Amino acid sequence: MTTSQGYFIRPAQMSDLDGLYTLSILTGTGFTSLQPDRDFLTRMLVKSTAAFRDPDPMGSQSFLLIMEALETGQVVGCASVKTGVGDDSFMCADFELIGREGLPVSSEEDFISLRMARTLTGLTEVGSLFLHPEHRASGAGRFLARSRYMLMATRPDVFCHPIVAQLRGVCDSEGNSPFYDAVWAERLGASYDRTDRLLARHGAGYLLDGFEGLDVSLGDLQPQARETIGQPHPTSAGALRLLMQEGFSPSTLIDLSDGGPIVMAETAQLTCMQAALPVEATASGLSGTEDTAMLVMPEFPDFCAYVGPVSAPSTDLVACPELFLNTLRERDFQADNLLLSTSSALTFRSANKHTAAGTQLHA
Repeated sequence: MTTSQGYFIRPAQMSDLDGLYTLSILTGTGFTSLQPDRDFLTRMLVKSTAAFRDPDPMGSQSFLLIMEALETGQVVGCASVKTGVGDDSFMCADFELIGREGLPVSSEEDFISLRMARTLTGLTEVGSLFLHPEHRASGAGRFLARSRYMLMATRPDVFCHPIVAQLRGVCDSEGNSPFYDAVWAERLGASYDRTDRLLARHGAGYLLDGFEGLDVSLGDLQPQARETIGQPHPTSAGALRLLMQEGFSPSTLIDLSDGGPIVMAETAQLTCMQAALPVEATASGLSGTEDTAMLVMPEFPDFCAYVGPVSAPSTDLVACPELFLNTLRERDFQADNLLLSTSSALTFRSANKHTAAGTQLHA
């Protein structure tokens, strides 16, 4: 299912609880940051609304974005940005990949063991990226992911640290993780699903208390477990590709519980921030030949974005559905100070010139 009028991305509200819960049911085991639990999601929404209301450059906060179908208002996706990761009581821990010299190495290099350590302290984390399966064919997932980086550009004082993304590792349809079974099942006496839920609610502090510094030799792991190290869950493979295309690189870490990949980037490396164009939007009927793109209102806390069909009459003017412009008007926003973000070269058509989008703009 797709929507011909496109999608609207905005900060989450408490009224999104029902829609977010319906979405969370679809995530499956191992999606740590979007648990199908109303209390968990309520706390998530409370934290996000507080963060947008009162951002703290020195604090640990969580900013949740919601994607809804413009025509129906249905919540179809979400994505988040967390600042000051691990600086509060919600500790982060992962496994470092250790090379033959006893030092951390990238997942692209040879490593012989894993070492558990408290990690990622103070970084900015992007996560909770999920799009309803019926809307994935629209290509909206790329822009939902990208909206987090465009949000970060509105407040560089708040989102000023290196960025990290942790992706769900390999597990089967019944919630069994080869990596978890090999490393943790006997040590913890708990299932992967239960441990995953505990980590989502309480952080890794309770594991650090008993296992910080734990070394796991690759030789002690079964081949099935070794093969999943640094590999994403099949449903996360697309998200990993998008991250790498945006400028993320492999790190020396893997996820603590399921061995999933962890990638990192500096804000200045992100390609979407370098290629956004300032434009004005005008209403236009849809011919069915338009490119899919994202129009961003780069304001904080009033950040919002449109994802859907766009045409470009000139280098500083884009045409989009009237429904999006009406949504802006309802929020007392103007359509003359937007940023255009595309997935490929979008051709601007005018009487005398054809220009591809891609002018440098450090938002």
